[in-house]
Amino acid sequence: MAAGAEGVPGLCGAAEGSETPGTPPSPAAERPRVRRQRGRFLVWSPGAARALRERHRVWGALVGTPPRRGPRGGAAAGPRLPLQLRPEEARALRESGGATVEPVDEAEAEPSGGGAGGGARAALATPLSRAERRSRVFRALWGRGLHLTRGGKFGGDFLVYPGPPAQFHACAVAQCPRSSRAQPLGALLAAARLCACVRKALLLCAAPPEGAPSCTAITWRADLT
Repeated sequence: MAAGAEGVPGLCGAAEGSETPGTPPSPAAERPRVRRQRGRFLVWSPGAARALRERHRVWGALVGTPPRRGPRGGAAAGPRLPLQLRPEEARALRESGGATVEPVDEAEAEPSGGGAGGGARAALATPLSRAERRSRVFRALWGRGLHLTRGGKFGGDFLVYPGPPAQFHACAVAQCPRSSRAQPLGALLAAARLCACVRKALLLCAAPPEGAPSCTAITWRADLT
């Protein structure tokens, strides 16, 4: 295996033509609305779904039930609206001002955490949860102009693309392991070999309680075995 501390910049080039995360959209562009229903973040408007994908590089997944048959009695079409966003996608959009995330059920409101000071001390004292690690890593990679989709198919948290997934192949599989727990060597080797078989790099992403997230790119070299 060969590891590179340079991480993503050495693997993927950022795509152009999309808005920079953290920059509010222009006044002429209406912010997409994301509705929260029973713990799911859904986008029902076709225009909003298109804007999220084209302007903000947030892809989500279409989860609507397709019709039984396609037009003129042909084969059934693919999934339809709504577009479901992962929690880290919705959070990144809300924090960057790229979309309006609307809570629908008041019972689903996020817990306050018992005060700002106590919450900050608890965050420093305990390891981050998996959801928090994923959110921080997503925001770091997304902030570099990359496109991210679900990575469970290849044993990771995210698939990383240099451009729109419909036009580019994923260049890396990102994993967000716990920084406080050693990564088993066997699992690391298996993940690296799997990524090599599908022509992708393995990206180990650390999100410590203190400090910014960091990424290490690992590629399998068959000539070293």
